[in-house]
This record gives sequence, C-alpha cells and structure tokens, in this order.
Amino acid sequence: MRITTAVLAATVCLAPMNVRLTALDAAASDTTHVLWRDPGRVEGLDLFWGPGSPERAPRAPFTFVAEDRTGTKPKIDVTDAAGVKWTMKLATIEPKGNEVHAEIAASRLAWARGYFVDEHYFVETGRIVGATDLRRAADVVGPDGAFKLARFERKADGAEHVADWHIEDNRFKGTRELSGAHMLMVLLSSWDMQPQNTSVVRVPVRTGDDEHRYVLSDLGSTFGRMRGGFGPSPSRWNLQDYADEKIVAGIVQGRLHLRSSLLSAGPITIPLEHARWFVQLTARLSDDQIKQAFTASGASAEHIDGFRLAFRKRIVELQSALAKAGCHSDRRRPRHDFAGPVAGQDPSARCPSRSSATQ
Repeated sequence: MRITTAVLAATVCLAPMNVRLTALDAAASDTTHVLWRDPGRVEGLDLFWGPGSPERAPRAPFTFVAEDRTGTKPKIDVTDAAGVKWTMKLATIEPKGNEVHAEIAASRLAWARGYFVDEHYFVETGRIVGATDLRRAADVVGPDGAFKLARFERKADGAEHVADWHIEDNRFKGTRELSGAHMLMVLLSSWDMQPQNTSVVRVPVRTGDDEHRYVLSDLGSTFGRMRGGFGPSPSRWNLQDYADEKIVAGIVQGRLHLRSSLLSAGPITIPLEHARWFVQLTARLSDDQIKQAFTASGASAEHIDGFRLAFRKRIVELQSALAKAGCHSDRRRPRHDFAGPVAGQDPSARCPSRSSATQ
C-alpha cells in the first residue's frame, strides 16, 4: 500500500515529527526515495558520535572475517565482541593516501546537515585475531594482527545495498537538497564522488514498506584541494591546501558560481535560493560542534583546530558572497579557471547591513 509523505514523516524512527521530506520521489513504486532528512535542532546535535552512540561503538576483541579488496585502500571485514560485523579502513603508510581521519570528520558534518552517511568510529590501536592471507592490508597489519589508526564502519540495521547513484544525474535534480549536497561537497573539498563511492540502501520502515536512502558512503577524499582547472592535483587531509583554497567564483543571473567541479567539466552553479537555505542551516553549527567532528576522527590537536578554523572560514566565504548578491550587477561573468578573483569584482565591496544569507 502506498504511504503518503505525511504518514512517512510521522512514522520513520530516525526523523523528528516535523520532518520535511521534499527531496523524494515516490511515483514509481511503493518505495520512497530519500536524499535528505531534516536533522532537527542543529544546535543540539552531538557531532562527536554523529549517527552512532557509545553503545554501538566497536568493542575488542576483533576477529578476522575476510580482506575487503574493493577500492584502493586497505580494508578488512571483522566481527567484534558483540558479534557485530564491521569494515575496517586502515591508515596507509603514505600519509597523503590516508583517508581515516577525513572520512570520519566529513561523515559527521554531512550527517549534521541532514544527509545520509555510514556509521563510523575511530579506533587508534587494536589487534585482529586470525588475520591471514592479507594482500593490500599486509603492510599495515602486523604478523600478530596489530594495527594502528582505523575507521570502523557499521551499516544501518537491516540495510541492504541496492545500487550506486550519480551525484549530478539523479531523480533529485532541481531540488534544493541536491544543490545542498553539491555545496556540501565543495565545503568538504570532496573531489572523488564517483558513483562507486555512493550507495543506495534499502531500509525497512515501521509501516512495513521500504525506504531507499541515498548515502554519501565514501568521503575519504576530503579536506584538501578540490579537483578542477589547471592547478595542482587534488589532495586529501592536507590542512595547508584546505585552508588556502577559495571556493566562490561569483554570482551571475541568480546563481552562485563555485570554483570547483564535481564529475562534469564545468564548475558548480547553485540557485541563490538553494544556496541561502544551505548556508543558513550550516552556519548554525557552533565552533564546538565542528571541533567535535574532527576530534571524533582521531586527528591531532593541531589538525583539529586548523581544520575547524578553515571549515568556518569557508562558511563565512559563502555568507559573504550571498550578502553581496543584491549589491552587484548580475551581468558579471565569473572566471571558470577555478583560480583567482572574479573578473571585475571589487574584493573590498560590502553589502548594506542586511545579509541575504539569513533572509
């Protein structure tokens, strides 16, 4: 039996009673497709645990199941003391390839914006009982199964992977929620959102029907330099690159132009109405909450503070660009080399007192 949006909003256990499910399409079948869910009172969110909790965290001892040889990073499937199955992603020997800290912090921040992510935990050290026949992970797991710096991933209870999805070409095109996902990728400097790094999962809901959730499932290539233009290659978990990068190109004909691209060749452009919605909600995150996300990742004190400041700086850059939206002519064309200021833009220009980011 088809369920209406109103019924779904009142019955899904992960959603508050006043949830808005605007980015969905339930026309094709009894399955509801959901990209975004209202996170509720943003100021009250705990970004240290994110979608998880202390009770659901992994508990030693960890028993080897198999090496996961998908992707390019060392990964191992294990079970913990409670019999829960986990996929471990281990830090690589080469620092520039390490995705552990970035993926945990990025997933916390994406979750706080209402997007679906996997449940992640950081484990600093441990031992895998019975680890054998390792290939990709052999360099980072000792002969006794010892490991350092791991991201443990737990799938949602009852969830089943059914498909990948394309972050630009999908059923949510034209919605502010998809625009928000694109802005989120730029805010995080997420440059590798290929379809294989996403997931559509089928989750049973209390009505007896299924819900398809569009998950941002691999956010390890974040917090560095974005892809695009003729500059240096993209990077991950690089504080200097992340702090130095500018993200806004300008505003033209009612759209915010960003300097980076996702999968297509051209830079990302966002309707101003969508951009204001995203920035208004994102700016509600406190500095302490942003710090929680990076602390949960197991990062050093230097990286926690540095990335917190750089993340806030990006929010301010977006707020400033939107505040200027009503002060400058839309006839300017932003440069699409993803570097340098917008042609003809006065960097010292300031809008009158009212900010369009909070209208």
